[in-house]
Amino acid sequence: MEVQHAARAFNAMQTRIRDHLEERARILAAISHDLQTPITRMKLRVEMADLPELRDKLLQDLDNMTRLVREGIAFARSAQPLEEKRQRLSLNAFLDSIACDYADVGRPVTFKPTAGADTLLIQPQALRRIMTNLIDNGLKFGDGVEITLEFRESGDACIQVRDDGPGIPEEALEAVLQPFYRLENSRNRDSGGTGLGLAIAAQLAAQMQGKLLLRNGERGGLTASLILDAGALYASVSDAVADNLADKNP
Repeated sequence: MEVQHAARAFNAMQTRIRDHLEERARILAAISHDLQTPITRMKLRVEMADLPELRDKLLQDLDNMTRLVREGIAFARSAQPLEEKRQRLSLNAFLDSIACDYADVGRPVTFKPTAGADTLLIQPQALRRIMTNLIDNGLKFGDGVEITLEFRESGDACIQVRDDGPGIPEEALEAVLQPFYRLENSRNRDSGGTGLGLAIAAQLAAQMQGKLLLRNGERGGLTASLILDAGALYASVSDAVADNLADKNP
């Protein structure tokens, strides 16, 4: 009886936490959405101002507000269950295409592929958003980014994004994955960030049954490791097969 009571209490606590997080996401999305119109109106009025110096400063502030609103909406969406269907793709080819997109516009991003099988059933748009957030974060604070891919003995896929920037204080490595957390050193608001990029990446990773870990390199720089759990991926394959059968046999 005590075990059953504890299980019910635990389930109730999980439900309350989930409801709280969903409500927080809805509120953030609503506020961010409602701010878009007045910001746009203010921007139009500022553009007609006669004082160029003041106008430029105000436009920069409004651009920062617009970016924060957009990231707020993206963060709220990342807290919701992914609606994107899983697709079978080669991680080597997928990550190489992302690195090439950056290289094509002169951004120093490289990819080191892994040998052997690399095909997974996964949500490509969610993974692309995670990768671009991690890469953009690395490019803000370093001169280049290197992406590597490896499969561990457990079968887990590990994608690492390394930069050569100043790194993050050890005590803040977990905190920076929380929304709106800002550091007081070189990785701060002067870079133009919103404090949401890593939080969005971490939330999307969790939605994909994975996790995002940060650590400092021995010679400096930051390494972000996206770990995709093998067991969850295999379960995803079974779910996708079941979905396909259901679609074919309504």
